[in-house]
Amino acid sequence: MSSTDSLIQSMNMVTIEDEEEIGYEIIAEEQEQPSQYFQGINPKLCVVGRFIVEGKTDFLAFQHTMAALWKPGKGVYIKELDTNLFLFQFFHEVDIRRVMEGCPWSFNRRALVMSRLKDGENPRSVVLNSLELWVQVYDMKPGFMSEKILQGIGNYIGHHVSNCQSNFNGVWKEYMRIRVSINLNNPLRRRMKMKMNGEEWFWVNFRYENVPMFCFICGIVGHSEKYYIKLFEHEAEEITKPYGPWLRAPFRGQGHQFTWERDVGGAEWIEVRLDRALVTSSFLDVFTDAKAN
Repeated sequence: MSSTDSLIQSMNMVTIEDEEEIGYEIIAEEQEQPSQYFQGINPKLCVVGRFIVEGKTDFLAFQHTMAALWKPGKGVYIKELDTNLFLFQFFHEVDIRRVMEGCPWSFNRRALVMSRLKDGENPRSVVLNSLELWVQVYDMKPGFMSEKILQGIGNYIGHHVSNCQSNFNGVWKEYMRIRVSINLNNPLRRRMKMKMNGEEWFWVNFRYENVPMFCFICGIVGHSEKYYIKLFEHEAEEITKPYGPWLRAPFRGQGHQFTWERDVGGAEWIEVRLDRALVTSSFLDVFTDAKAN
């Protein structure tokens, strides 16, 4: 009788009191062997993502558009794991780092929440409830412009990720930039009160770069005030909007070269870009049943 059969037989005789004490210790020959299909896949180069706002997605257009936007040097394979859940397999650290540092990305005006996959992590179980953004911090006073203080501000907004390298280049900066991971279950922070010992309080104000749609009533990212959950519980004159479009930072940078519009360019346009940006030799080595023209 094998060790597995013996374990099953003994487990059948377990009482409720005993079940907390008995476990299953795996021996080497019983371990799951990776299938040939997944050999060559590196979880360290995988990203899991979902759209903040759910809805029907043209997956073919989505994968080709993202490949055209990202222009990965070593390619990317995109798989739809479930409704509104996607796996992105990159093939080089440079590509995946560049994509993650460029977040948030969007398709058809729907923002993507993305997270790097960890070793041993099931992509279907990854909690996707945070979004990295650049935040502009205004009205900082002399004496407060330090790396440590910016880190504290970032942790007040959400979770501080990094400070912009150009924050301290030059003088009389209009604002400082910090990279912050915000919890999508919490409202956006509008401002923060600060003071020096013995001095008066003052406010620093925040503006968010490329922030997706958010509610002007509750400040939560992912819906507008038209879909505020408590909208029907109050009279219209009782509703206040403490948030507004001023929380959006002015557009900076040149944007991306490629965008996708429905029915523009046709299938040939997509196929050419798929061949050039998506399907690479690395991709074909791993997914041998894929076809590329």
